[in-house]
Amino acid sequence: MTQILLRDALYTPFAADTTAADIETAKVQMRTVLAAHTAAIGTAGQHSYHDAGHHYVCSTMMDSVFSAAAISTDDLLDNAVPHSFTHAYECACWGYCLRYHMQFKPSQRWVVISILDVNAMAMAYWTQNEQWGKSGFGITTLCFELVTTPDAVDHNDAVMASPASSVPMQTGMASGGNNIISFASMAKQATRDLQRQRLSLPFFPDSMSIPVRRSLKDLHVLTERHAHYGHAFGSDPWLAFICDQQQTDLGTAPLVFGSLALRGYYCFADVTPAQPVNTQHFPLVC
Repeated sequence: MTQILLRDALYTPFAADTTAADIETAKVQMRTVLAAHTAAIGTAGQHSYHDAGHHYVCSTMMDSVFSAAAISTDDLLDNAVPHSFTHAYECACWGYCLRYHMQFKPSQRWVVISILDVNAMAMAYWTQNEQWGKSGFGITTLCFELVTTPDAVDHNDAVMASPASSVPMQTGMASGGNNIISFASMAKQATRDLQRQRLSLPFFPDSMSIPVRRSLKDLHVLTERHAHYGHAFGSDPWLAFICDQQQTDLGTAPLVFGSLALRGYYCFADVTPAQPVNTQHFPLVC
């Protein structure tokens, strides 16, 4: 099987009024943040950004006919590492990118994923919504090391299979009329399948968060921070880890990270924090 080691987790928040900037200014801001993130990769270890086989940039916001062509990774990154941009799976996109990399690029041990959700075009829809409450804007960059253990049988088959205790990634589509309740049920099942006790979830308002967390009361769920950050889309479970790790060392016991998209896509990843893991919370971009 393949073990997913989290080596670096970096987050930069963007102020809501940053959305007043024009798209060209926003591109400069985002490029500056991503440059700071990539430069910070490896500061707690012996690796660097240049070890990565690919850098996936994903977003929930840049997914409409009005915004999909507004930016490209060429606007945001240099060519030091091959890169691509996708928005197909909304908040769960990071999981699909990671699954894709594990399935089709198993020889590339290092992978970087950036979750980019900055309301660069000032779309009112993204600032607040009755389904997720207020929004939080920012960029998260993650660096993973993929370690294949000797007992792996067929890597490509294993990554796609779900569920099984030896599978580090689970993806799918929430069914039924209530995606949140379905997601909570799948989160519980994922932790059982993966034989884990720790879980990091999206930030939701109380109307959604309380029933979800009540149903997971037997698990250690990382801190809900919607009141402070709002719903920060795909960044939420990683931001929860960064904040909790910096307040109280979470150690190296594996965690299940999960995200849910508005359309029902979900992902769960079985991730082990490296020792040491590099977590950084950068200053607010105004």
